[in-house]
Formats: sequence, C-alpha cells, structure tokens
Amino acid sequence: MKVLDNKTQGFVYKELENDIRKGSRLSIISASFSMYAYEKLSRQFDKIDNMRFIYTRPSFLKTDDKEVKEFFIDNDLFGSSYELKLKNEMTQSSIARDCANWIKNKTEIKSFITPNEAQPRILCIENKNYDDVTINGTIDFTPAAFGIVKSDRSDYNMCVHNKLQTQNSLGMFESLWNSDMVVDVKQEVLDRMESMYEENSPEFLYFFSTYEIFQNNLDSLQ
Repeated sequence: MKVLDNKTQGFVYKELENDIRKGSRLSIISASFSMYAYEKLSRQFDKIDNMRFIYTRPSFLKTDDKEVKEFFIDNDLFGSSYELKLKNEMTQSSIARDCANWIKNKTEIKSFITPNEAQPRILCIENKNYDDVTINGTIDFTPAAFGIVKSDRSDYNMCVHNKLQTQNSLGMFESLWNSDMVVDVKQEVLDRMESMYEENSPEFLYFFSTYEIFQNNLDSLQ
C-alpha cells in the first residue's frame, strides 16, 4: 500500500504507466473526464481491452425543467483551468478525434442520474498475468488529478497492488454499474467530442479555445 499525493509521496500517472498493460481492464468512478488525460497517457490507455467509467454527478443528461432544456456537461472534457498550457498548444481538434475513436472502441460510459457527492472515486486495474491494482481517494480522470500538470489540488490517494482488494472494490463497482442509479451516456459524450472536430472551422476552434482560456478574466478587459 502506498500514498499518492501527486506532490511528494507519489504520482498517480506513474502508477498508471507502470501498471496498465496490454489487455488490462479498467473500472473507474470519477467526477470528471478530460481528453487531455487520455492524450497524455495514450500509450498506456491504447493497450487496454476496455474501460468502464461512471460519472459521480449527472453528466450529459438533460434537465427535467421544460423551460430550461439543457444538458449537464462535464466542463473538464476539453480541459480545466489547470490545462491552460495544453489548450495553448491548439491541438484540441486532433486530440478530440483520437480520444473519440478510443472511446468508440474501448470504453463504456455511464452517469449517475442524480448527484452523488458522497460516492468515493476509484480506479481499478485488472491484469491477466500481473497484480491487480486499486487506487482510491481524490482521483479523477484529469491531468491535474493524475499529477501530470501542477495544480493547487490537495490530493490524497491510496494505491494497493492486491487482487483480493481489487475484487472487493470491483464488487462495489459492479453493483453500481448494474443498478438503476446510472444510465448510459457514451453516445452523448461522443456527440459532444465529435462536434469539436467535425462541425467547427479552425477559426471557430481558435476563438473557442481563446475564450476557454481567458473567460475568467474578461471583466478585467472592459
């Protein structure tokens, strides 16, 4: 057992680099999913057989409010404020395309229908000929939570290399995955990602990316 705080005691991304192998199966419960997390560890994620992912909060689900028909969107899908440098590279369209193809071929995605803030985050790795691994704590599927980029997050994760521990965690995951508390949102995620590279001109992507980077500072420009 080891602590991963993404600062002094260990980094999540290093564990993923070491423990994800050809044929691995991932089961993840997370508040967010970022395409940049996939892109930065694509060499590992492309090896897996499949990934099952559960959003802890309603994501890509339409509201019941008839007057306000909008979707709950994961704002970290195209990167959070911690990924400003990655956004500045202006490669969103290419990354979105690659990540969408990976999602199509390798993943299943569900979301809680109602917010479940108390739901622990967890990442399980099942391996055929190597140790199974469980990471739980503050882990999310983002570059910041993986420790790839610097952030002011106060992360604290426990990492265990043990088949029995992983099977216990997977038992909890399975009960949620097969419950009526969650619904499939894979197509909704794909639709959102595909709009990033199919419907938008390079000029739109430039202005979209610029807005995403500077939106919190617009008031100071007036």
